[in-house]
Amino acid sequence: MRVAYLDLLKLSLCDLAGSSTGSVGRMEDGRLVSRRLVGDDRQVRLVGMDWPLQGLTMVGLARLDDLQRCVESVVGDRVEGDLVEAGAWRGGASILIRATLDSLGAEERTVWVADSFRGFPSSEAGGITGGRDLDDDAPFEFLSVPLEEVRDHFSRLGYEDGVRFVPGFFQETMPTLRGRRWALIRLDGDTYEATRLTLEALYPGLAVGGYLVVDDYGVIDDCRRAVDEYRSEQGITEPLEEVDWASVRWRRETAGPEEPSAPAPAGPEPSVADAQAAVADRSGAEVPTDRERALENELEALRGRFDRAEVEAARGWGGVTERAASWVRRLANRRRP
Repeated sequence: MRVAYLDLLKLSLCDLAGSSTGSVGRMEDGRLVSRRLVGDDRQVRLVGMDWPLQGLTMVGLARLDDLQRCVESVVGDRVEGDLVEAGAWRGGASILIRATLDSLGAEERTVWVADSFRGFPSSEAGGITGGRDLDDDAPFEFLSVPLEEVRDHFSRLGYEDGVRFVPGFFQETMPTLRGRRWALIRLDGDTYEATRLTLEALYPGLAVGGYLVVDDYGVIDDCRRAVDEYRSEQGITEPLEEVDWASVRWRRETAGPEEPSAPAPAGPEPSVADAQAAVADRSGAEVPTDRERALENELEALRGRFDRAEVEAARGWGGVTERAASWVRRLANRRRP
């Protein structure tokens, strides 16, 4: 029953429990468009290769399955420490971590959810858009999920207990998490800066037997470079294990020179009101469908044709138009009492 429940939860988190699902992609000009996936088209969601329109995670089933196994392993082997995700988006992966812990009776462990809850810092956003100067900021709005919305996802599924949210950009929040003991660390920061910051702050506290999971190692060069540099500098020799086409992990086998002596205080968790004041609520942003995008492009083309026709008309009929307007004004004046 426990396994069946977690399998159903993973399908729901990926929005794959129904006969179809909504997917979001980027056009060549960087704008977003949504489409409906049915049948075999849903394979892109299974392997985590699209942005779900409504799902709570974009990592796909293979990575969720592996994450569940990692949680089960650290609990079964009694690896000490809490579990943390740095880069949570809508919170789906962290929800699975909390659900797996609860299903194993490990309610005493805390799941820490660290994210800006407002997208990427401006200095790092170029790496996500491929350096394009976008007029449409829809990609950033889509990736910016407010804290209160993520918190509601946990609450609706019954996993609000045993969770600590850490809102803010990593350069501000990671220092507050130093000195803690971790049984599992999941990194999904995409960029070199975010990956490096989280490794430096969190990895020294990873217990022997704990897992370090990196989501984008296989697809984002800057993320891979940050991981490889850190492993080389710290003399980390545990083998990297491939989770799927995008993600890797390793299990810590030996203690490092930097070990936390006691958990450092992380400060009080912000209230919903604090989060609303600090984070711009972009939850109302909607992604148009491919048909709506096509109609939008047609409308723009028609507007251009109309503008050109208006210019041509003004050139050829300017005098006639002015005479007609003058005649209408005179007629109106004669009819006044």
